[in-house]
Amino acid sequence: MTIIDVLNSPWAIAPEKYAELRDLYERHAHGDKVDIAAVEAQLGRPLDNKYRALEVVDGVGILTIEGVLAKRMNLMSALSGGTSTQLLQRDFALAMSDPAVHSILLVIDSPGGEVGGTQEFCNQIFAARGQKPIVAVCEGMMASAAYWIGSSADEMYISSGTAQVGSIGVVAAHTDMSKAEANRDVKVTEISAGKYKRVASEHAPLSDEGRAEIQDQVDQIYTVFVDDVARNRGVSSEKVLSEMADGRIFIGQRAIDVGLVDGKRTTQQAVQQLKDDRQQLLFPKRSASAANHDGGFTMSTTAVTQPADVRSVTRTAASWR
Repeated sequence: MTIIDVLNSPWAIAPEKYAELRDLYERHAHGDKVDIAAVEAQLGRPLDNKYRALEVVDGVGILTIEGVLAKRMNLMSALSGGTSTQLLQRDFALAMSDPAVHSILLVIDSPGGEVGGTQEFCNQIFAARGQKPIVAVCEGMMASAAYWIGSSADEMYISSGTAQVGSIGVVAAHTDMSKAEANRDVKVTEISAGKYKRVASEHAPLSDEGRAEIQDQVDQIYTVFVDDVARNRGVSSEKVLSEMADGRIFIGQRAIDVGLVDGKRTTQQAVQQLKDDRQQLLFPKRSASAANHDGGFTMSTTAVTQPADVRSVTRTAASWR
């Protein structure tokens, strides 16, 4: 996939992040090289955006979903950050098949991302319901494609009253490169078959037919998005359209009020609740207070049973406090 293909494909992402990514890609497409060292110096930290593999905390499989989502991570991920939905699918399957994992927690802080790969992961999670408890917690932002994925969990929570949830919608753009090509004394002549094959070519200004075709694609994906959220949340598509899916971000309690999430719970609390629920299932006569009478919270971290090349258990319990 070329940079232009990335720019012009449909995205389910928060608008401000989409604008930032388009600027980044367009600069790269025009030959501007990003000085990673200078960016790191400006931020005062390294741009460490490596994928964080599945971790297990006391039987709870934790998948971290952060940054821009893409089916595959690309050459700009070092700067923009992000997570591959293909890798998330792989690790989710590992967690589901591992007998040491009794529950799964999705920890999400993402503005959304590419449409490609999003529904596949969403459907994978939804199909796994009833086999192991699956909970999603929004740690900051859960927008667009990230919400699409998060909504497929059994339960969804925000970690604070300032968490941002929603932005249900789809966006696409057309990049007209014809003037830039003319300035470089380049003229591209496309030869194609099929009326709509190149109806929105980047080598020419966008025509009315091209605009209508892009709008039709965006509308189709939006309908799929809305229907999936309705299925996942157990409400009608009409309710999603009228109360949740106008593209807005809902903050804190408002996200709870409109039904986007089920309540407020931190990652730590979600892990503890999943552990307590497991104890109640195994030992139904034992009270939750007896299981943890002093109100303390102790976690141990163990590796998932998986090949060595995908085993990554790097966080300690303290990092989740």
